[in-house]
Amino acid sequence: MARVHPFTALLTPLARTLEPSGYVPRSNAVPQPSHVRPLLEAANPTAELRRQRESGTLLRDARPALYVVEVHSPAGKLGGPPVRYLLCALRPDAGTPLEDDPYRPRAWEAEPAVTLTADDHGVFRGLLAEASERSTLVWEGDYDGHRLSLRRIEPSPVSKRIQAVLDEAPMRPLSALAEGGPTLAAVVPLSDPGLEVLPIHRALKGVETFKEETFLTLVTAYARVYELDEPLDTPRGLIAARERLATLITGHHAVLLVLPGGRGRILRFRQGLDLAHLKGAPRNPTLRSLDLALLNALVLRTVLGIREPEAAGHPQVFPVQGLETLVKGVESGTFQVGFALNPPPIWEVRAVMEAQATLPPRTLRVEPLPPAGLLFLDTEA
Repeated sequence: MARVHPFTALLTPLARTLEPSGYVPRSNAVPQPSHVRPLLEAANPTAELRRQRESGTLLRDARPALYVVEVHSPAGKLGGPPVRYLLCALRPDAGTPLEDDPYRPRAWEAEPAVTLTADDHGVFRGLLAEASERSTLVWEGDYDGHRLSLRRIEPSPVSKRIQAVLDEAPMRPLSALAEGGPTLAAVVPLSDPGLEVLPIHRALKGVETFKEETFLTLVTAYARVYELDEPLDTPRGLIAARERLATLITGHHAVLLVLPGGRGRILRFRQGLDLAHLKGAPRNPTLRSLDLALLNALVLRTVLGIREPEAAGHPQVFPVQGLETLVKGVESGTFQVGFALNPPPIWEVRAVMEAQATLPPRTLRVEPLPPAGLLFLDTEA
């Protein structure tokens, strides 16, 4: 388990105070990356944060608190309520499960560690909405196409209820946590309808065992191969491929094979495959149901003979974000072939958390995200 705590925040003057008149700084107060990048790129971000605090560039909040960040959908994209993140100090207990090879931030005080929280009955989500209504507005503005608001949750019965709920809820940080100290975390409920879980695809380079015709013949032992109606190097083809991949998986698992020349195939894994005897298959039956685990075990390890395809920094297997980026990489010759995946369903992520298991490295990412720099955690308070 990990424990959520209020923390003393360091804020920029623009994001520090709401004027008595009720005026909220907007376009001229947007926390542009320019004020965060020097800190994150410094040789010692923690020391740079201390220097900015001592010089008055950053101001210390009066007392510890929790904060809620509301990220609204960009105009024209489904709309709906904002995604709410709880900004807090997160301290892991012994045995807190982390994902394999998690992202390691340059500064645990500045980059919020996105933390997924099981919230099957929407209790945490409801508490965040209640806290948002009763909290103090600190900053509001537009950032990267999203409308953002930062609110301070004063110490209150609501803040205590939030902490009590999170003390019992399964939580999964997607980033490494600071050792021996608190980490600035952005906790979000899996039940939030605006949260989008996106897959991280795989691309191959320098794999001598990949010969297209031979591969398509061998892979039929594990998957049925489907042709695509449209080329992948057109917007219409990309949309059709996404829809086809998403609708072929009823009762099955599937991946999209991306080939040069805008060509592609969908590989739908056969039902009833005995994965337990495969050396590369996860021992945990919950993990064996993941598309990425099937890709690693059946296609990359068994058919292509790639060793440890899930290892960090693999010389032949590369994680790629975005189907368009994957297709362009194959088209340009940066990669020889790619495999695109469906996003893992929320229930699968929830099942992995409940089983105290870890997802394969670089399985997913979530959007929208709160940016670094809205506030910082003062570890010396």
